[in-house]
Amino acid sequence: MPRNSTSRVGLVDVLVFGGLESLGICAILGNLALIIVLLKNKYLHRASFILMLNLAIADVVHGFVTTCHFYPPIVLKRMHIGELGIRLFNIADWTAWAITLTHMSAICLDRLTAIILYGRYNVLVTVNRIRNFSILCWTFFLTTNVSLFALHACCMIRPLESLNYYSFGYIEIAQFNVYVLAYTPVEIVTILVLTISNPTTLVQLYRRHKRKIALRQQGAQKVAQRLLLRF
Repeated sequence: MPRNSTSRVGLVDVLVFGGLESLGICAILGNLALIIVLLKNKYLHRASFILMLNLAIADVVHGFVTTCHFYPPIVLKRMHIGELGIRLFNIADWTAWAITLTHMSAICLDRLTAIILYGRYNVLVTVNRIRNFSILCWTFFLTTNVSLFALHACCMIRPLESLNYYSFGYIEIAQFNVYVLAYTPVEIVTILVLTISNPTTLVQLYRRHKRKIALRQQGAQKVAQRLLLRF
């Protein structure tokens, strides 16, 4: 039977809450440390690190939303924020999720391009192009999410009382969920990119490694032959 908002908090609730909050805080601190390293050591003159920076920022937003919105009801046994707060958290979380999807794909394609088109990589993938790509993604998805929530055109994710607040999902079952239509294609494309590009990148790395070994062996053989001819 699902517990209502007056249910007592048990030891399991406290342990689960503590474990989840610890993971969320670690995610926030770890990504903040990565952001500081990228900014402090001036790595952002390379396109790949710009993608990594935006992915880390999105992960910080995810961590903040989960620790402040999704997990506290486990021990509070009630929603601790109002509808406006839930709406703002959803805007932030869906925007961060879009950035995560797009930039994970972009990082995989960036590494694959660098390996396959080694000589032309710096011409095709520039810092300005990647920076504009990231700005466009943040602007487009943030604007889209703000518009959808302002028009009440989507369902909001919130902790579910029916599951003792241990999970979260949609409550507005009867309402059409625009995110199924908007985000599912992006998620499918991301899965396809990761599935195809990562194995291809590993194969290309292996082939390059084998070529380097072959060239070294050929060079060693030539040196040995020259030494034999001298003696």
